[in-house]
Amino acid sequence: MKIGFIGIGQMGRHMSQNIQAAGYELVVNDVKKETAAELLAKGAVWAASPKAVVESCRIVITCLPSTQIVEQVVYGKDGLKSGWKKGDVYIDMSTNSPVTVRRIAQDAGAMGVIVLDAPVSGGTKGAEKGTLTIMVGGDPDGLKKVKPVLEAMGKNIYHVGEVGCGNVAKLVNNLIALACNSITAEGFVLGTKAGINPVVLFEILKVSTANSWTVQQYPNTVFQGNFEPGFKVSLAYKDIGLALALGDNYGVPLPVGKAVKQDLEEAMAAGLSDKGVDSVILNLEKATGVQVRTSK
Repeated sequence: MKIGFIGIGQMGRHMSQNIQAAGYELVVNDVKKETAAELLAKGAVWAASPKAVVESCRIVITCLPSTQIVEQVVYGKDGLKSGWKKGDVYIDMSTNSPVTVRRIAQDAGAMGVIVLDAPVSGGTKGAEKGTLTIMVGGDPDGLKKVKPVLEAMGKNIYHVGEVGCGNVAKLVNNLIALACNSITAEGFVLGTKAGINPVVLFEILKVSTANSWTVQQYPNTVFQGNFEPGFKVSLAYKDIGLALALGDNYGVPLPVGKAVKQDLEEAMAAGLSDKGVDSVILNLEKATGVQVRTSK
């Protein structure tokens, strides 16, 4: 079976490699052909456009950094829509707007094409190891058809409802995770400034009610001064914006989410857009004159 994959970026590179390692033939496309060099060296076929991908594959996956880019890949010149055939399956694994993915699904459905939204959680490490959590919205029979492909990329696959609900689940996850990220930074800076060794504070928090995935990352990230991205600040900012827009759509006030957005805006203003989200702590460290690091 040939699988089309569009978006060979930080996440897509690993995800597509795992599909290829599972024995599927790959047809790939990206704005930068060099990003696919490793895949091409192992037998993947390059396609010059999204249309060219879908013309040779009945299942096409996109993993793209923004809603606008997804729309361009679907609706733009030589986009997927211009090459769709009845019976095709399109899986968007980007973190996307539920409104947008539902509009795409409606247009695709009129052509006999199944659309699934299947955003992921687990970061670049999960993508590399093939252990991602995948949240799927859309037709259950469509999911059944493509589940073996998803299993090449993820360990936990959930069907969460109609198309668009995959992204609802992902945005709720990121809303909560990013709020934890901001408050964890504040807590560690406060504790360190007030005289507690951050390692001791970590040992307390990991066995107490403040424990979280974010706290668990600190020994490998903040404590080491390692802010290389697993999840970039710029992408986190995009996702919190989508979550806030979803709140507006459903009349749900999200005041904590708005505070997190401001935190991320300030990080980007400080030049941290391409750093990992843990780097939001750097502005607070600078303002307070302390560093949350382990002793060398």
